[in-house]
Amino acid sequence: MNVRRLVLAALLGAVLPACRQVAGEGDPVDVTYAASLTATMHELAVRFEARAGRAIRGDPRGSVAGAHLIREGVFLRDAYITADPATLRLLGPEDPGWAVGFARSEVVIAYSSTSRFAAALDSVREGKLEWPDVALRTGFRLGRTDPDLDPKGYRALFLFQLAERHYTRPGLAAALLGGPSRAQEVFPEEHLSARVETGSLDAGVFYLAEARAHGLRALRLPGPLAQSDPGDASTLAALEYRGPDGRSFRGAPVSYAATIPLNSPDPKAAGAFIAFLLSEEGRAVLAEDGFAPVRVLIGRPERLPRILASSFSGP
Repeated sequence: MNVRRLVLAALLGAVLPACRQVAGEGDPVDVTYAASLTATMHELAVRFEARAGRAIRGDPRGSVAGAHLIREGVFLRDAYITADPATLRLLGPEDPGWAVGFARSEVVIAYSSTSRFAAALDSVREGKLEWPDVALRTGFRLGRTDPDLDPKGYRALFLFQLAERHYTRPGLAAALLGGPSRAQEVFPEEHLSARVETGSLDAGVFYLAEARAHGLRALRLPGPLAQSDPGDASTLAALEYRGPDGRSFRGAPVSYAATIPLNSPDPKAAGAFIAFLLSEEGRAVLAEDGFAPVRVLIGRPERLPRILASSFSGP
């Protein structure tokens, strides 16, 4: 590991729950998942335990960070759930060569009813103002996540670029990013919602279902800015974020995917949980929370575990 990786592992590893080196019958199923799924994962875990008799031990964090830590062997996880299938390649030698897409969402700007700028943001929802005009007001703090740790971080950067084109306002993306003070508006995904709820941020870039789960008001964004419509895939693919380590990510409609790393202590239990995500009960939980459930096979079908094959035999 280089120094940057060691620091990252130390910071993230400090809050890790205990993890198993080998599987034990009846042990919790360890899942690293996109932190934007936290509220929904709680309900999914309750339902899965009732059905399968196995608890879910969740580890919410940015999907880039999660894949990186699994690849580096900082911890072992039975399953990995990401908010961008592009992060699957970061699993490196632990990438099994397949994943299943199970949900879609959209990018929104969300805020608390107690935000200092709630009245102005409400006016945006009513069509009386455009959100960049509010976001650029003196003192407005628009939170986002770190693009080197979390897909929502680079999707926020894509949002700013798309907004510049949509509103025909040259320089808008740079203005939204701002100077050094704007760097203080970047937080780990698992902390962003709390910052908005408590008022230390005036608004943040979220996914729609995530914002609803935290009781935040959401500004729905027009066209490609929402990064949700498969019809906008070619427009989004022209956007690219390249991190300081040379890794790059391209724009794509927001999609969640699950897989089982090759170093999973209990791939059988992980497969059962992913099958539950794709089941009618799992899809109902996702839909109730505002996600659009899907069933999409990613990668090589011959590598798909047998327990998941039947999930792709129907609509």
